[in-house]
Amino acid sequence: MARRRAGSSDLQIELTEKLIVWAFTGVKVFAFAFAVSLAYILYGVYGGHLRGAIEPRIMSNLQLMGQIMALSGGMATICLVVVTMEEVAFAVVAGLLGLAMIFGFPLLVAGQVDVQGETAAELIMRWASVTGKFIVLVVAFRLLMEIINYFRDAPQRQARLTRIESLTGDGQKTKTGSRPWWRLQHCWETPYCHDAIKEVCPAFKARKNCWRIHQGCNCDSGMIEALIRSGAASRGKGVTAEKKGTQEEYMRADLEGGIKIGQGERTRECRDCPIFLEHQRQKFQMVNPIVIIAAIVGLLAAYPIMKQIYQLGIQGMSKLASRLAFGASVSVSDWIGRLDTQTVWVFFYIIVGLLVMSYVLKFVEWAILIRKL
Repeated sequence: MARRRAGSSDLQIELTEKLIVWAFTGVKVFAFAFAVSLAYILYGVYGGHLRGAIEPRIMSNLQLMGQIMALSGGMATICLVVVTMEEVAFAVVAGLLGLAMIFGFPLLVAGQVDVQGETAAELIMRWASVTGKFIVLVVAFRLLMEIINYFRDAPQRQARLTRIESLTGDGQKTKTGSRPWWRLQHCWETPYCHDAIKEVCPAFKARKNCWRIHQGCNCDSGMIEALIRSGAASRGKGVTAEKKGTQEEYMRADLEGGIKIGQGERTRECRDCPIFLEHQRQKFQMVNPIVIIAAIVGLLAAYPIMKQIYQLGIQGMSKLASRLAFGASVSVSDWIGRLDTQTVWVFFYIIVGLLVMSYVLKFVEWAILIRKL
């Protein structure tokens, strides 16, 4: 059974590595195709080919290059997401490129087209919009994955938290009752506070968390050493002979983990204490869903305000495009106005919402699990 599991795991790792290699190759191939098709289209725009009569051959080429640009842009983004799965920032950059394709191309085309070239310009902007939406859709899926992963796996990904189990020697923790989701455990209720220490711990006697008063078992090496020498670990409430060795090993590991810096001063900072780390883990599990709900409520509350800002932005782009256009009869502003639709707006706001949610969760993880606020 063990061999079978090991073989399955090795096969999974091998397939993952091959997928990354293929994706890396795909990034280079599709990015090259995207660059060539985009360069051809930009050459048509800035080469003066959107003015005057346009040959059917040119229209056919623009159609083909638009299709290649949309397909290669989307596939390159997918491959990039696979290669950079550990870092969402690369996907965000790709998303910005997608938004630039959607909102920027009308401005690029605005001053380079006349009435006869309007059909070709609309064709170019249509495929630029499709390309941008394809890219942004892939990025949106990546951001959704990021949100799910941070919500589910963030505590387990933090090595600074998981390493505390090694301090017990055998990986066992003191059993404690389950806590309601709305209440954090006190320091003496965590799995890393042993009964032998509670009897003499000043934090337990004062019924105040040790990280509040900066006193407790992991703050006082003299207290731990006295407990070990006096054999108090074997006389504590609920301590059996079988647990004695583990208790003493745990306490001495904490003692050795501290640094003697002077009489009456703490030997270990709270950020390095397994009791405080357990407290932070519980805080993260409680705060994370609250932050998610608050972020969703905030996005819904900001919806009408953001929609007005979006509409003002579209109107500003429309005026700018009309000003840049050489031909007065060319309805460049109408092209920009087509972006001011409910479908495009909802699509845009979903992307913004996912991006905000992703970085809000990332900030919560940094603040609680890394910065330990």
